[in-house]
Amino acid sequence: MKRKFLENLFKDLEVEDSVKNTLVQTILDENGNDINNEKAKTEGVKNDLKVKKALIDELNEKVKKAESTDIETIKQQEYERGKSEASKEMEEFKKTNALKSAIKGAKDFDLVFSKLNNDKIKYNKNEKGEYEIEGLEEQLKAVKKDYSYLFEEEKQDKESDIKLNGNHTQTSDDDDLADFEEAMGIVEDKK
Repeated sequence: MKRKFLENLFKDLEVEDSVKNTLVQTILDENGNDINNEKAKTEGVKNDLKVKKALIDELNEKVKKAESTDIETIKQQEYERGKSEASKEMEEFKKTNALKSAIKGAKDFDLVFSKLNNDKIKYNKNEKGEYEIEGLEEQLKAVKKDYSYLFEEEKQDKESDIKLNGNHTQTSDDDDLADFEEAMGIVEDKK
């Protein structure tokens, strides 16, 4: 709205010029406030649009990258990585089992293992793909000597059968079975 328009509008009004000027100025001030409010709203919308456009551009870039990505290659790479990790885990499992087999009579494998110097232990695969352990025997002797409570007592290899029925001669397992069958009344049909 222009001042000239308002002045022409109020020129036929029979009031003092100062009143006319005040009326025109008041209307122009109010109109200016309305225009400034609308400008501020417009600027806010423009800024929102800029932010949203930047976000849309960023998302479009991501979509372009995703479209150019070869999913089958990624699947194959992940498959190979998983296979490799599983193979490593399997080898570690085999080594641990070989070590557990080599440490006989341990009450608590982890505790006994903590007493060993792992750097001195060597794992060698034999022709069957099984691990053989080197560098353990000397360490294990020392651990058994210093920490004997971590191991089961070793049994003597000598067989000491005590028979209370009066027959103190050594018999074979077949003789024991025959004696048992005879005592139970089991008769073998020998036809």
